[in-house]
Amino acid sequence: MRPLVSTAVTCLSIAAFAPSVNAQVSSNSEGTLEEIVVTAQKREERLQDVPISITVLGGEALDRSADHGVSEALTRVPSVFAPVTNGGARNGGIPTIAIRGVSAAGVGSGTTAYYMDGTPFGRAQASFAPDANPYDLDRVEVLRGPQGTLYGASALNGVVRILTKNPNFQDFEFKARSSLASTDHGSESYTGDAAFNIPLIQDRFAARVVLGYQELGGWIDKPLLGQEDANDTEKSNMRVKLAAKLTDNFTMGFTGWFSRTDIGAPSFSDDGGYNVSSKPIQGSFPFAPAHPEYVGYDEPGNVDFDSYTLDLNYDASVVAIKSTTSYFDYTSNSIFDRTYTNIQPPTVFYDPIRTIVRSSSTVFSEELVLNSVGDGPWRWTVGSMYRRGKDNNNQGSDTPPNDIYFIESKSIAGFGELTRVFADGQFELTAGLRYFRDKVLNEESSRSTAVDVNGAPVPSGIPLGGLQSFEKTFTKTTPRVVATWHPNNDATLYASYSKGFRSGLFQGFQVADLARGAGLDPKPANPDTLTNYEIGGKATTLGGRLNFDAAVYYIDWQDPQIETALVSSVGLVPLFQNGDSLSGVGVDFAVMYAPVESLMLGLNVGWNDLTYDTDVISGGVVLYPKGGRRADSPKTTAGASIAYTIKLGGGGYSSRLSASANYTDEQITGVSPINGAQFVADAMTLVRAGFTIEAPKHWSATLYVDNATDELGHQPEPFAQTLVSFAPAPAPDYGAVIRPRTYGLQFEYKY
Repeated sequence: MRPLVSTAVTCLSIAAFAPSVNAQVSSNSEGTLEEIVVTAQKREERLQDVPISITVLGGEALDRSADHGVSEALTRVPSVFAPVTNGGARNGGIPTIAIRGVSAAGVGSGTTAYYMDGTPFGRAQASFAPDANPYDLDRVEVLRGPQGTLYGASALNGVVRILTKNPNFQDFEFKARSSLASTDHGSESYTGDAAFNIPLIQDRFAARVVLGYQELGGWIDKPLLGQEDANDTEKSNMRVKLAAKLTDNFTMGFTGWFSRTDIGAPSFSDDGGYNVSSKPIQGSFPFAPAHPEYVGYDEPGNVDFDSYTLDLNYDASVVAIKSTTSYFDYTSNSIFDRTYTNIQPPTVFYDPIRTIVRSSSTVFSEELVLNSVGDGPWRWTVGSMYRRGKDNNNQGSDTPPNDIYFIESKSIAGFGELTRVFADGQFELTAGLRYFRDKVLNEESSRSTAVDVNGAPVPSGIPLGGLQSFEKTFTKTTPRVVATWHPNNDATLYASYSKGFRSGLFQGFQVADLARGAGLDPKPANPDTLTNYEIGGKATTLGGRLNFDAAVYYIDWQDPQIETALVSSVGLVPLFQNGDSLSGVGVDFAVMYAPVESLMLGLNVGWNDLTYDTDVISGGVVLYPKGGRRADSPKTTAGASIAYTIKLGGGGYSSRLSASANYTDEQITGVSPINGAQFVADAMTLVRAGFTIEAPKHWSATLYVDNATDELGHQPEPFAQTLVSFAPAPAPDYGAVIRPRTYGLQFEYKY
């Protein structure tokens, strides 16, 4: 019988400064790769034994890196796209995380579930997650493929799990890091982080506290406002984690995570690093008013969140019981300056030159999971989940028009998996099922200006029929079946069939009014489902020096939610609808090799051919042609890394040279509903390099360069990512860009 691992092994990086490729492991004193333990299937298991395509980013690797957020680390994971520009959100969050090309494309909830410890972080009906500080994490697990039988409904095609370090009951710990960096054509950046572990009652009660602060210099100028380096960012966060061992079998933990992010302006510019708000051109669009007096607006943004998690764990001889109760409170404020294109949004409910978007979300969730314990031929997991999320939205301006409404989602789920083990652990057969029910309420609170069903303005703010509300329930049952073969203790082969599900999506109230005025039926967009067929394998060979992980899969995505827009007598009418389907094959591959104790090499490739099976047509215009790709869906990602360690004399000092390069293919960022023109983001290769000197005890220092080739990473977006369909043509060289070449020096200290 293959034993379950009962203690976790720390995940380390193959490159101290530039974590990359597959599971982030290092060579031990014998030059072999260390094992990693994960909890992807709700129990502790060796990564090597889990029949899922997984990448693990180790906590120590993230500590040593110069990443400002988890999203930067995710850019080095095979088949993952997490835009480092934060362009669509414009205020410091991750607008979308696409795995294997499956992207929300600014429509509906995320296609990738995002967990911070046990807290499912996601809005009721929007794709957005905060960019968490990566310091003092235990690890980040990235699961590819549908995971609905163990995780939430947003796990349509993957899960990102951010797992923090647990308090240590025995030892006091202290560590800190600080860095100073300079960006080409921009301002300096300063960061500082510290972590404390305090055993309050020996072997029974302990606390872990993490503090972080970042002052990130800008590099984009707004000359009409007289601002240099306007897109600066200030981040602060605190995390408190308490753990109590009440009995030998019963433990309790509490985590509070608090984060504040303030941005001077979004990272939008032309190719020269200028954000030039030009006066609108009269007649550039038939519905656009002229504002010759306009000279520009500030565009600050902020994201704040508070997250609380309570864990209760009881381990008996037959069953392990885990209860996770979580709550988070999230707020975001953004100002959109819309005159950098030479057109204006025509719909009557948008400010023609500026829009202020204020939103907040609260989510309460409770998950109860029971796992079998022991080495018998049967292994099982059964659980339930309740989640209640509410989004409050205020879109408008300091003066009318605006629209205030909320969306509430109440969902329940029951799930379970059963595994039968054969031939003393050599073969396994797993079958799982999840039932999900989501009741969604969409209700207006107020309007200052509205339109009636004919599209005519209603100055009183109340449309014909009064303020509106919609309610609908979406349900789905999704399966997972896996056949696994362990030919030996160092290899796993598997074949799996799994389905993912995403809840339906309501139209906006103003949009519903306009749609009815244009003779359309503004029904909600239906749920979409994704089926994944996969064959994969992972193994460690050459005496523990070579590790590889590979998977071949086929995706069939039915009824994908899309944004369309029709031109009518009352202006552009944006609608959330369902396309027919997307499908395609794909490959994930990652390998790590330690030819000698001092050298570590890594390589990964992710490729998919996920394309539309039929033309997506709106108002006679082909938005996405048959064989075309979805927005925010790169076809290829690839990465390579190297780390070489050199002993410095006999005093125990060592140095490390490390470098990595990561490639992301070009991708569509939006489509014009007027003529079907596509806005395409540049392909991008990010190169990082570092040189570290490490003392035998306590401290290390790293000199590094990030974006060494000074990539622009241009992502054209004429408004925000979610509003791109309003524009018939973008400004020729305006869009979201990434931080230019940056040099830095980072110090670490461990007590």
